[in-house]
Amino acid sequence: MKQIYEKYLPPFVKDTREFQILSEIEGEILEEEKQAKEDLEADQWIITATEGGLKRRAKLLSTAKEEGESLEDFRQRVLFLWNHHSPYTYFHLLDWLEGICDKENVAVDMQYDKYYLHIEIRLIKKQLQEEVRKTVRKMIPANIVLDVTLRYNLYGELKPYTHGELKRRNFRYIDLREDDGRYW
Repeated sequence: MKQIYEKYLPPFVKDTREFQILSEIEGEILEEEKQAKEDLEADQWIITATEGGLKRRAKLLSTAKEEGESLEDFRQRVLFLWNHHSPYTYFHLLDWLEGICDKENVAVDMQYDKYYLHIEIRLIKKQLQEEVRKTVRKMIPANIVLDVTLRYNLYGELKPYTHGELKRRNFRYIDLREDDGRYW
């Protein structure tokens, strides 16, 4: 321990008794600091982390070391949980939207240069509009403008129906606009 501190002292000071005592004390402190630095560097990675570093990551994952669990088993469990928290990407967003709304009921337009994301949901899934808005807002970066709208019936979709057919089904104008024509 003494040698760590003494290498920083000038030669004429090394022989002084007070500095020799001080070098023993300071040598221990420097050794502790060196070990703390090594532990901090090791804790940056799960594979090399100390038990304290693993417990810190486990707390982020809302888990804890179980009683009787070895350090290596705990490391493997934390590594497994950490790797299965995939970051939200554009493709993850598309998969989620297609899963919740079905592929044919949702259209996504991402304009990268304008930081603008437009999601259009068909009327059959209109009850999901607010949920999609809340969840997607959590998934995307804060600087992207989000617009979630409903895709109303267009004239081209209503064209095959005659006025007589629509009248027989007792449709009002608001129904023509806001009910999904595919399910009439």
